[in-house]
Amino acid sequence: MLSLVKIFFTAFFINLLYELLHSPLYKTCLEAPLRKYIYLMLKAAIFDGIAIAIIYGISYAIAPSYYLDVFVIASLVFAYGWEIYSVRAGKWEYAKSMPRFLGAGLTPVVQLTATGLLSLYIVHYFFV
Repeated sequence: MLSLVKIFFTAFFINLLYELLHSPLYKTCLEAPLRKYIYLMLKAAIFDGIAIAIIYGISYAIAPSYYLDVFVIASLVFAYGWEIYSVRAGKWEYAKSMPRFLGAGLTPVVQLTATGLLSLYIVHYFFV
């Protein structure tokens, strides 16, 4: 099992870059003053890092031989559910340019899985 701390920090930095690059797809970010924008980016990257580490830990615990398959499914389901909840709760609002899939932003749903897999790859091949 990979170190959850290494996964968190790797996922944090990858997700911080991702958040910065795709933040124009959120009306909330486009309209935020700089101080709030920085807070939102850091908060999102921390949340994503924690989520990736937890989903990996659970996936590996329940299916060590197939943990990547479980990770992909669980992270997609979690990200989709979190997006739907967050938009309905008013945590953020999409810009018109955000591509959507079944009511959720496509890029944030794919993000958790993609950045999670990249984080696991980096930790496995460079930090073990």
